[in-house]
Order: sequence, then C-alpha cells, then structure tokens
Amino acid sequence: MMGMRTYLKLIVVVLWLQPAISCKKILDVQSPNAVADDAVLTTASGVRNARIGLYISLQDKNYYGAYFPLLAECYSDNGTTGGYDVIDLNDIAARTVGPANIYVQNIYASIYNSIHTANKIIGAISTVPGMDDAEKSQINGEALFIRALGHFDLLRMFGEHWDRTSAYGISLSTGNTDPLTPIARSSVDDSYKQILNDLQQSIIGLGASTGSQFISQAGAKALLARVLLYAGELSAASVAASAVIDDGNYSLFGPDEFTKVYTQKLTPESIFELKFDPQNPSAFNTVTYARPDALRSEILFLANADLNEFFLSRPDDRRQALVDYVHVDVSIQPDGRTEKYRGETTKDNSSYIIRLAEMYLIRAEASGKTDGLADLNTVRAARGMTQLTSDDVSSDQAFLKAVLDERRAELNFEGHRLFDLARTGKVSSVLGTSVNPIMPIPQREIDGTGGVVKQNSGY
Repeated sequence: MMGMRTYLKLIVVVLWLQPAISCKKILDVQSPNAVADDAVLTTASGVRNARIGLYISLQDKNYYGAYFPLLAECYSDNGTTGGYDVIDLNDIAARTVGPANIYVQNIYASIYNSIHTANKIIGAISTVPGMDDAEKSQINGEALFIRALGHFDLLRMFGEHWDRTSAYGISLSTGNTDPLTPIARSSVDDSYKQILNDLQQSIIGLGASTGSQFISQAGAKALLARVLLYAGELSAASVAASAVIDDGNYSLFGPDEFTKVYTQKLTPESIFELKFDPQNPSAFNTVTYARPDALRSEILFLANADLNEFFLSRPDDRRQALVDYVHVDVSIQPDGRTEKYRGETTKDNSSYIIRLAEMYLIRAEASGKTDGLADLNTVRAARGMTQLTSDDVSSDQAFLKAVLDERRAELNFEGHRLFDLARTGKVSSVLGTSVNPIMPIPQREIDGTGGVVKQNSGY
C-alpha cells in the first residue's frame, strides 16, 4: 500500500466470537485473543476469524459504519452538517474540504485498512490446511470483493473516476506487502481494470452463494454493474444488472411496504447489507438523528432544505416520508433529518451497500430512454409514483435527468449523490463552479510518502 507511515497501523485481528462481546469493539482495542497476522493465517480457524474481521473492517464508523456514505451526501445538495461549530464539518457543508480535514483523513485510512486485511487473506488462503477447496474459494471470493469495493470507493471519492484517460486514479494495493511502502497512483483506466478483474475473479470464486448478510455471487455481480456504469461500459453494465434482477432471490416492496427496507433487517430488497445489532451499533443514528428536541449543533449530518424542495415537486412520491422537515427543532429548520436511520433505542441501523432498486436504475441508465424507461417506471411504481411516458423523456438528456432524479429519491443518504453528479459532469451546474468533484488526498499521505502519492488538482 502507500506509506501511511505517520499515522496508520494496519493489522489483521483474530476474533474468537463470543455472544457477550461486540466484535466491532474488539477491533477498536487490542483484543486479548489477537496474535500476529502471520500466525493467524496459517490455520483454518484463524482464516475463518479473519474473514469475520474483514466484514467488521467495513463496519468502521469512518467507512460503511456512517461517515463514508454520509460525507458523499452532505457534500452535495442532499445534505448539510451541524455539529458544535466544528471546522471540519463546516467545510463539508460549505464544500471547501481541504487535505487536513479529519473526516477525509479517517475515511481514506479506514478504506485502506479493509483492503490491507483483504490482501492478507488473499495472499495466505491457498496454503492453509484443514479447509476444502470450496471454502477457500468462497472466502477468497469475499476478500476479492472487498478489495474491489475498497479500491472503487477510493476511486470515486479521491480519483477522477469520470475520465478514464486521467492520470489521477488511486494507489492500488494488491500485494501482501508492507503497508508502509509507498505506491504511486495508477491511472483511472488502470484503476478500473484492477477493480473489474477482482470482481470477475470474485464472481467465479463465490459460486452460487446467496443471501445479503455476507457477500454473495449476486452481490459481486451487483457491484460489477455499478462499476461498469461508472466506467462507461454501458452494455456490460446492463447485462450485469440483469443477472441480479433475474436472480430470483430479490424483489421490490410495493408502495405501502417499502419502508421495511429501513425498519427490518436483510429484506428482499437488500443485496448486500451490513447488519448491526444493539451490542454492535452503527454510528448512523447518533450522527443523523440524536433526539427529537436536539439542537442543530447536536446532529452532525442533516438533510438539506434543497432535498425537501425536491420532494415537494414530487407529491406522489412515498419516499418523501423518509425525510422529516416538520418534526424538528426550529434551530434545525429549514433543514431536516433523514428517517432512514431511526432506531433511537437500539441504534443498530444497517448500512445499505447495494440494493435491488439500484440495479433497475443502473439498467435503465445503461439502456437509454427507449429500452430503459420500463425499468425506471418499475422503481417509480414500487414507490407510488405515476408512470413516465416517452413524451416525458423525449431526449437523452431528459431521460438522464429522470434517472438521476429517481436515484436521488431512492438512494439519498446512502452514499451516491456526490458521485452521481461527478460521473455525469453535473457538479458545477448543481453545486457551483468552485466545487471540486472529488476529495483531496490527505496531506499526511502526501507527506508520509515523500510526495510519491500526488495530490489532486485544485488542492
């Protein structure tokens, strides 16, 4: 990996799962059962526990435990920030984030931690005794998926992902090497090639696995569809999305039931969901809801008033109930709160990494207005909306706007909006001409690598 020598220590922790102990909390401190990773990954039990640790690395509050998706929303027109007048939060709301921003630094480090953990498993699993080939293939496939997911999330947050000719890709960490060794940034095209290759290999390794709590073959195909869409390989993206839609293990709720996605666990709409529990809570509720009479300063990530205006223009859209601008303290208005992460008592809100509705919207966008309108209307119907006609989306640009609007309505506060605006070239028109479409590489990374890792333009 790159040289995060000034601030990162990356380790694989063995987790001997005990019902009374939070797995996430074990990662936050030195586990009494932790041993050097060279020893961990020489036994079947060690690899199995490292596999659980791999998922827990995704649950870190700086990654899919809250901050990664929420920053992508609150740097856009969907969200804004509160906090106790914290400069780093204010910079997110003002879209003036700099290389020293603590949220950016921690997200960057957390994602590479997941990648490094995946690399350790990928590098060791072939020689581990006591495991049959099917189990090895499954775990290796999961690790490849998480490495691909991490690299892709880094690319869309820190790289010029919309331009495959750009040199500003990411530092690709693919070897079981010293994490403190600097690695220069690859081009965007090479970054996509590595991510796509890992996903193709992951799909082969995962076999016919199903379910949404752990990575399945359908989950890998779903991420493949997302990456292909970003990469501009539209025909292939449509094929990958179709494979998930036609899988048979997933289905959309109707207009009267779709909120179950956020009130129940592992619903038929979830393709890959990080499931938290009361002993292992996520940070979503704490940073998006707090308590009913909270002052603005007590809530870190707020729903932007612009999102309310968006939903007011769509009166038949049932999803407007998932954003509250009325039952909030006056100090918060005109902004509000997302209702996707309630759970004030248990605070065990899931992280929704990939959902079925996104697959319909990916296939719609990739197929274009003639063939994609049916998929767009499938999602609209599931959320109580009227059907669009070809007259409503008579041009390619009108259809793209309809798709992006549907993505905004469906996926707000799940970590897509900033990236959607960036990949479609709409950051300047929606957020302002001075807004940089991507985050800066943390300054500590630039300094720690002696300049091997280059900064993004504009920072």
